[in-house]
Amino acid sequence: MLILSVIQLIYVLALAPLIAGIISTTEEKIESKKGPSIFQPYYDLIKLFKKENLVPAKSSPIFRIGPYVTFALYMLLTLVLPIITAFPLEFGPVVDFIGGGLTFGAAATFKKLMALDSRSNYAHLGTSRSASISALSEPITVLVFIMLGVISQTNNPYVINNVLQTSTTWYLSLVHWFVAAAFFMVLLVETGKLPIESHSTAELGSIDQSMEIEYSGPDLAFFKWGGYAKQFLLMSVFLNVYTIPFWVPMKMEWGAILIYMGIQLLKLTGLAIVFAFFEESVSKFRLLKNFDYISIAFSLAFLSFLAFSVSR
Repeated sequence: MLILSVIQLIYVLALAPLIAGIISTTEEKIESKKGPSIFQPYYDLIKLFKKENLVPAKSSPIFRIGPYVTFALYMLLTLVLPIITAFPLEFGPVVDFIGGGLTFGAAATFKKLMALDSRSNYAHLGTSRSASISALSEPITVLVFIMLGVISQTNNPYVINNVLQTSTTWYLSLVHWFVAAAFFMVLLVETGKLPIESHSTAELGSIDQSMEIEYSGPDLAFFKWGGYAKQFLLMSVFLNVYTIPFWVPMKMEWGAILIYMGIQLLKLTGLAIVFAFFEESVSKFRLLKNFDYISIAFSLAFLSFLAFSVSR
């Protein structure tokens, strides 16, 4: 089990930048531009690791340790979530779905503290916007987790995967698909795809870029690598637990696991292309319209609760 945990960790670390590169390259192709290589995130990380760290004079130790703390939290989640198997690995019992959500929240909170500690007005602007969006999106995520717990009678993501793999009734139910639709909308927010251009350097839409604006060198590299890992993990949860739970190995079989690692990469590539088309074909909302967008996601999550209540 321990060796599988290490393999899963390396799998996520190695492929997370690739998925980010596929999304960026696909977006450029849709715009009829040549665009960067799908391996550009790797080149960026290598370049950053070779540069010098610059630290604001008035920052505290939180600024320096922040990228490494958040990176470590995402690596912890890599060891406990169903990425390449549908049975718990060595550290699987450490947290359930609610614990995983809280760990994601802890990483997001630490990012905000890091940005505030930079003493940059732009970083403070991005932090304020991020906090406003998170205050609305995170309760939806909790409600989605609760409804999946209702389906499977547990908060264990591995059990939820097994239930949806083996139960056609639950997989085809309105409860499941309302939950999946709500999580997909939240996933677009959490990965910065919609409803606004959160990765833009433009002041009117900048969130993620503002929060990391004072970082450089290896500190920025770990900041970005952690962001790639977060996106990879959320996409994997969406695919393996919510929408396409099939083929994930439910027993310890090396052949099946190795084959599924390739299948998982294909699933992630498909979802990355869907993300790119969404981002390029749907007009970005104004900043204040976030609340309308997120209210729709909440309505879908609440509809799953109503559908479950009616079906009982």
